[in-house]
Amino acid sequence: MQKILSAALLGLLSAITSGNAVAESAALLVYKVWEEGVDPYLTRMLITEDHVRLDEGADQGDFTLFDRRQEIIYNVAMQDQSVLVIAPQLVEVPANPGLLLSEKDQVDEQAPKIAGVAPHNIELLANNEVCGQLVVVPGLMGDALEGLHEFKQVLARVQAATLAGRPEELQTPCDLASNIHAATRTVDFGLPIQERSEGRAQVLVDFAEEHEVDAGLFVIPEGFGRHSMPSLPAL
Repeated sequence: MQKILSAALLGLLSAITSGNAVAESAALLVYKVWEEGVDPYLTRMLITEDHVRLDEGADQGDFTLFDRRQEIIYNVAMQDQSVLVIAPQLVEVPANPGLLLSEKDQVDEQAPKIAGVAPHNIELLANNEVCGQLVVVPGLMGDALEGLHEFKQVLARVQAATLAGRPEELQTPCDLASNIHAATRTVDFGLPIQERSEGRAQVLVDFAEEHEVDAGLFVIPEGFGRHSMPSLPAL
């Protein structure tokens, strides 16, 4: 090899080559997603202390990797062998006094309890406009939700830095709330088991506090070309 690998990576590659892949424990969330004009698909989320990985359930497919320590997002395209590197340009999202955010939270006493907890129906509003509905279970998967909260915060800072270049028709109260000023609302009330917004819905189909995966899933492939982009479409 032309490049000198770090001891940690060398050990990882050696273990994989020998057929004994290094395992790592991660929190697991799997959602089935419906979007207008797209066949239903799965989104798998793997969350550790250092990373959040999003993919469609395939270890060898394209994926998004969020480095929680460095606050950097990597979009990895396996076929193109390329990595889009996205880092926030803002320290925090600026305030928007004209955007009035509110939520309605109601316990669903008729729904079956999950892990002994009654689900809550949440309605998300911006300037009195309904932006989305959630069914959540408070108290479950707290560590995983914390990782997703950090990921969404970084995405919001990236979006806020490029707001001036966004078409005005996309700067609706709900868009501004969902992507920038209240981007974490979908994970602030508890574990979402159902989510619905205009043109999109998703349902939780699997979850686990501890799920053993190959540690290599949290490593950017060696030799892939890297390039930067100032913004990223909302996830």
